[in-house]
Amino acid sequence: MKRRLCIAVLVCVAGTACLDQTTGTPPPAGARVPAFHSQTLLVTRADVTSTWRPGCPVAPSSLRRLSVSHWGFDGRPHLGELIVHWDAAAAMLRVFRRLYDARYPIHRMHRVDYYSGSDDWSMAVDNTSGFNCRRATGSTTVWSEHSYGRAVDVNPVENPYVKGATVLPPAGRPYTDRRLRVPGVLHAGDPVVGAFAAVGWSWGGAWTSLKDYQHFSRSGR
Repeated sequence: MKRRLCIAVLVCVAGTACLDQTTGTPPPAGARVPAFHSQTLLVTRADVTSTWRPGCPVAPSSLRRLSVSHWGFDGRPHLGELIVHWDAAAAMLRVFRRLYDARYPIHRMHRVDYYSGSDDWSMAVDNTSGFNCRRATGSTTVWSEHSYGRAVDVNPVENPYVKGATVLPPAGRPYTDRRLRVPGVLHAGDPVVGAFAAVGWSWGGAWTSLKDYQHFSRSGR
């Protein structure tokens, strides 16, 4: 009997459980796998209790909740959800269909409300996310593009924000070495960057003053 070969990276975050990033074994070529699933739903105030408040630049009614299939690090398909602006919804469905077809692994995909609206907590558990009404990283006055629902962060641990000695989330420090070719790590020209580029969204990994490897946005900010 052949043994299944799995590669695992154990990421431990202070105050949380260790994340077992087992890549798993994808279905063999020709195997029957579930079709990509997607659904677009209206967003109510109850969907964004922790990530929206009066004074945010968009209203909940301007947002959409996407339910999409994605591959996990366990080599199996899962159903995740992502909140984006209504005018980004169709584009993001196209992106995540391409990621599913490419079998790009996503650790988890939940609304940031699952983490009480905390971007730090969401990043620490390697959550792929969209809308969160908050200031841009390092600013006390400028809204993040996530506040408009026009930005998505993908696998933050494998693709950290890096500015000088600052690495967010801290568990992403091993992945500041971008020569790594392991599941989930993004590189210029790969299928994920290409899928976002195809709908006109830019990658923070191409920035020069800092690197935000997890970040994609329509405005390029």
